[in-house]
Amino acid sequence: MTQETAPTPDVLREAQERARELIRCGFQEPDEIAESLVEVLDDQGLTEEEAERIVAPLWRERLAEQATWPEVTDVDRLADAFDALEDQGIVAAMDFTCCAGCGYAEIGGEAEADSSGFVFFHQQDTESAAAGRGLMLRYGVFHSEGEPVEVSERRTAGIGRTVVAALEAVGLPAEWDGSPRTAIRVAPLEWLNRLPE
Repeated sequence: MTQETAPTPDVLREAQERARELIRCGFQEPDEIAESLVEVLDDQGLTEEEAERIVAPLWRERLAEQATWPEVTDVDRLADAFDALEDQGIVAAMDFTCCAGCGYAEIGGEAEADSSGFVFFHQQDTESAAAGRGLMLRYGVFHSEGEPVEVSERRTAGIGRTVVAALEAVGLPAEWDGSPRTAIRVAPLEWLNRLPE
């Protein structure tokens, strides 16, 4: 079967840049990254084989870079903070769903019976952090039926304070105004996330 359109040099450059971004995020396997490239660029002639050829050398390059990283990175510290929050009954999800709307809609599915609240960042947040713009954390409580808004907001602010304390305990800076309606910003943050084994 002949391919109708071969990807132009511009399309290949775009695919390479997108692959670099996703590798920098550090959460996806090479085949997932290739699949993501094809989803976005197949109408411009990018095949799965070409996507895999683009990803492979960039993956090796990132693995080589990792060898020079400090033993503990900011992302390791973030993972430690999220583990500590899990131990306190707060659902803590990294790189969770594509966007905030989906994250808020789906985080309840991660809750245990005794979960008091949640914190997460989504894939767009990850990309922003990997690009050096800091990381936004979204948090909240699982609502009890008939709970007054003031009570819910007070409990949400309590989750926010717990998240900030967990970040500070591992040495990460947290910017938050104390409002239950404001996301917590972690910045400055050097995004060095080791690739999946």
